[in-house]
Amino acid sequence: MYILGLSSYYHDSAAALIKNGKVICAAEEERFTRVKHDNSFPINAINFCLKYADINISQINKMAYYEKPLLKFERILETFVETYPKSFLTFIKGIPEWLDYKIKVEKTIKQKTGYKGKIYYIPHHLSHASVAFLASPFKRAAILTIDGVGDCPTTQLWIGEGTKITPLKVINFPHSLGLLYSTFTSFLGFKVNNDEYKVMGLAAYGRPRYVDRIRKTIDLKEDGSFSLNLKYFSFRESFKMWSSKFEEEFGKPRSFDGKITKRDKDLAASVQQVTEEVYFKILNYLYRITKVKNLCIGGGVALNSLANGKIYQNTPFVKIHIFGSAGDSGAALGSALYTYHAMFGNKKRERIKDLYVGGSYNDIEIEDELIKASVKYKKYKTYDKLLKKVASELKKNKIIGWFNGRMELGPRALGARSILANPKNRYMKDKVNKIKRREEFRPFAGSVLQDKVSELFEVPEKNHYSPFMNFCFKVKKDKQYLISAIVHEDKTCRIQTVNKDNGLYYELIKEFYRLTGISCILNTSFNLNKEPIVENPKQAIEDFIETEIDYLILGNYVVRKPNHKE
Repeated sequence: MYILGLSSYYHDSAAALIKNGKVICAAEEERFTRVKHDNSFPINAINFCLKYADINISQINKMAYYEKPLLKFERILETFVETYPKSFLTFIKGIPEWLDYKIKVEKTIKQKTGYKGKIYYIPHHLSHASVAFLASPFKRAAILTIDGVGDCPTTQLWIGEGTKITPLKVINFPHSLGLLYSTFTSFLGFKVNNDEYKVMGLAAYGRPRYVDRIRKTIDLKEDGSFSLNLKYFSFRESFKMWSSKFEEEFGKPRSFDGKITKRDKDLAASVQQVTEEVYFKILNYLYRITKVKNLCIGGGVALNSLANGKIYQNTPFVKIHIFGSAGDSGAALGSALYTYHAMFGNKKRERIKDLYVGGSYNDIEIEDELIKASVKYKKYKTYDKLLKKVASELKKNKIIGWFNGRMELGPRALGARSILANPKNRYMKDKVNKIKRREEFRPFAGSVLQDKVSELFEVPEKNHYSPFMNFCFKVKKDKQYLISAIVHEDKTCRIQTVNKDNGLYYELIKEFYRLTGISCILNTSFNLNKEPIVENPKQAIEDFIETEIDYLILGNYVVRKPNHKE
């Protein structure tokens, strides 16, 4: 049975194909259109999935969509009625696209793909819950889904058993922890649904001096239920997230290109702390009503890795699973998994151990692009020699563009489309940020050998398993000098544990460890600021040529700069 899951029209549109419950391939639309967080109908991602599986649309047995458009439209109409006449302008500007194609998803799908079968519309948070739990290693788990907003819920508690997911509690729009965080993201001069991680990174440089003021904007109960004080927000009735009362409390917003002030840093630290307070109260209540020590989390807020790393100390949960693509792109896969298991009663689940489910390119395709680009390159006959070369250059503090195997799904580069560097020297952080054209306060993640993770980081257990880079942990005090380029201002680092599931990337880090005694490397996504992660060799070559990356690795090929001397 082939099931194709889709997400679109909000952010991170994607398509995911499963066969008999197993993921065959999945990708975000942005990787093909080169529009970051592209929300358009994912026709390119669909075509990729069909081509990769070597099937046509007539062989798709079922199709699943990640939310209920009618429920979402009903929520929009109710919001308009409640906020009229303030919301008149935004409603008039937004309603044409709803009446044109957003509410006619079925018609759009059938016209653009030629699909003639049944389409299942899975509620947005159920799609999040499904990929969070059904792809996890747990037979039984408590589940939290939490984001900005989908069709109506913004926060939902569940329990998962076998292939059954049962709802327990829900908080609906407009009361949203995700939208609270996004409001401050926008107020601080960053882009909503894109730059929330910048606020998270900036938080380490500030003091939480505004916590009491932020608490005025949200009424938090002991059981973790909450409601926003809507006097401070205007996202329901205008294109601006906050109201004049918000500005009375926090001052004027930072402009997009304005200097980052001490107030901005302190606001970032404060909203991060309040977010964590709400997060942990919800999770502690979830544990009280389920008494299950396994936890799965889904939705955009689940990408707050700084908060995630503190769950172990602040709640009774022992094992925590957060799917790498926790946002809307992962929900496309969640809708397909739910359709397979719940709609058709299939009991056998497939745990997802890695996210290498995108496209890959063979030697002929890679060499063709290298010849077109007129760059110097060398092909290595064995991976053993290639890895020795790359590890040696990393040791010499060279920056490596690493393009190998199938592309990852989701926002994190996990060793298939990555920029790599030696983590030992502090200046490497500035050097890589300059290459990527990012703000200097932005931190980098570390990929660490799983059996060595407890030697460098304060993790909950010796061989802590964190394959999707969704947790930050403190770096051990006596090891901070060893990986100073990836130690953030608050002495934490977002980590990816690497083992045999990571293939050649695992072997590379092992070789680097053999040469240097350092079991971790700096890993960031292979893209420049404002562009998606590279999908194909041509894009990788273009970014390589345009930047100060020293070497580009494309499969077995090592590429040098034209003026580079060995």
